[in-house]
Amino acid sequence: MIHLSPDECIDAVEEMLAEDKRGHLAECPACSREVRQLSAVLRDARDVDVPEPSPLFWSHFSERVGAAVQVEAASGRWTRWLTWPVLGPIGAIALVVLALITAMPPRAGLDRPQALFAVTAAPDEASDDPGWTLVADMVGELDWDAANAAGLVVQPGSAERAALGMTAQERQALVGLLEAELRRVKS
Repeated sequence: MIHLSPDECIDAVEEMLAEDKRGHLAECPACSREVRQLSAVLRDARDVDVPEPSPLFWSHFSERVGAAVQVEAASGRWTRWLTWPVLGPIGAIALVVLALITAMPPRAGLDRPQALFAVTAAPDEASDDPGWTLVADMVGELDWDAANAAGLVVQPGSAERAALGMTAQERQALVGLLEAELRRVKS
């Protein structure tokens, strides 16, 4: 046996119950009791005298609601940012930026030496070379900005481009020079 649903009990109280359910209501003591109790509750609710609020209630009510909304908005401003759906993407963006900063080569001009070519103390091998002395005298002290403007600064990737443009014999000669220099530095 299927009893009346709460919506059907309300329909029975309002005398709008479907014809087939009225038969069940007449035969079922549990459903009849439920409908009688619901009718009594509604009758008692109608009999209660509810006083009207003071005329000031509505103006104060509006002020209280406005104050509560402001407090809610002020307290919820930062808490909305402290949730995983917000912090996750921000953290991912921060990691990508950090990775890009550490992976990028330093830009030319950030670490500027005082002089690009300081001729005051020439290397031992070049001090006897008349070509080096001539170049050192002509250049003098060349600062970073002047060398950069003249195109004398090595750009990133230029060594790789130069190595890729070498022939097989030139690469072998470069390898020999580098190995000889490494042996000299180690000893």
